[in-house]
Amino acid sequence: MAQRPDPRTEPQTRSWIAFLTGAVVMLAIVLAWLAWSRSHDAVRTVRADIALPRPDLPSLPTTPPPEGPHLPPVPVPTPR
Repeated sequence: MAQRPDPRTEPQTRSWIAFLTGAVVMLAIVLAWLAWSRSHDAVRTVRADIALPRPDLPSLPTTPPPEGPHLPPVPVPTPR
């Protein structure tokens, strides 16, 4: 006849296994996210190093824009 494990110790073992499994999964998720974000940073750095030709843009006008409509002053409430 097969021996059965002590029922008092088995739930503790299962809880530790579940805890360690969860910790390993969380660590794997964090490491995958870090690797993914670093790869995007590297791509942005490579793109920033590539000099793209920029067309000559016309200069913007230096005169101020025309005055727009003005709002009337806000009435200030006075106590009675």
